[in-house]
Amino acid sequence: MKAVIFDMDGVLVDSQPYHFKADIETMSEYGVVKDQKFYEKFAGTLTSDRMRILKDLFKLDIPVEEMVKKREDMILEIMAREDIKPVSGIPEFLKSIKNRGLKTAVASSSGYDLIGLILSRLGISEYFDSITSGNDVKRGKPDPDVFLLAAERIGVNPRDCFVVEDSENGVRAAKAAGMTALGYVNPTSGNQCLDMADAVTDDFRKVDINDFM
Repeated sequence: MKAVIFDMDGVLVDSQPYHFKADIETMSEYGVVKDQKFYEKFAGTLTSDRMRILKDLFKLDIPVEEMVKKREDMILEIMAREDIKPVSGIPEFLKSIKNRGLKTAVASSSGYDLIGLILSRLGISEYFDSITSGNDVKRGKPDPDVFLLAAERIGVNPRDCFVVEDSENGVRAAKAAGMTALGYVNPTSGNQCLDMADAVTDDFRKVDINDFM
């Protein structure tokens, strides 16, 4: 491996519950009342893709653009007021990766405003050589586009990239990109199937990056 590409939500920070909350609250304003379990299958997807699916599913006469803006404003408001911390073991894991001389990147379905806010508040921005948002690609996870673009930006062949993901959609995207995938079992991310991952962990303190070199 020459590079490690991280998903953000649910991997670097326990933010997935807030994303579920933002989905629930956004859709409730349009008369759609569903619980977190309903939204768990959408974990890791682009907000635009998700809102488009929900608009069609519930036959809403509302522009997708309006739904996306409302939902993006809501998650930014929620995350700005929450006391967020890195996922346990992440700072140490990042240090070990950089000490090995590997390149690093973030490839998240979230927008740049949210990515910037979270990385800054976590104090880990310095560990990443590149950041790629799902807004930069036409197809979001589970399609591989965001990971392929992230690899291109750091100048590493996809087959030499190692991806860390907590969602089924993210793992599927990593494998579709031809990359090695580590699935992180995060209880706050809901019921995610990580069977396609090359390895699975529930604690980054148990992961030795040398095992994947």
